[in-house]
Amino acid sequence: MQSCEFVLPLRPISKARPRSFQGQARPYMPAAYKQWIKDARMHLGEWWTNAPLEHIDELVVHFYGPARGDLDNRVGSLLDAMNGLVVVDDNVNVVPRMRLAFTKAKTADARIYIRLTWRDQ
Repeated sequence: MQSCEFVLPLRPISKARPRSFQGQARPYMPAAYKQWIKDARMHLGEWWTNAPLEHIDELVVHFYGPARGDLDNRVGSLLDAMNGLVVVDDNVNVVPRMRLAFTKAKTADARIYIRLTWRDQ
């Protein structure tokens, strides 16, 4: 069994919902959300230099930040950033178990603790 820990130095945010306007063919994601994903992937890419994992045993995430949003939406944004970089996909076959926690903290102290556990693949 292997494990790896990382602290993502970003304020946790909730997963954005796609938006659309009349006349637009496709929905789009808000610019702030796309920027957060880009920033998160940059930090994650510095930490995770291996090929994306095809299966993990457990993902542990502890969010620290302002008390806004739902826990499931916060992990959704993190999984969007990890998708294709740390894990091949975020479906239940790849990520079957998660432990999530939240602690209220000032924005200046916001961060996301991540621990992955997996078996050799």
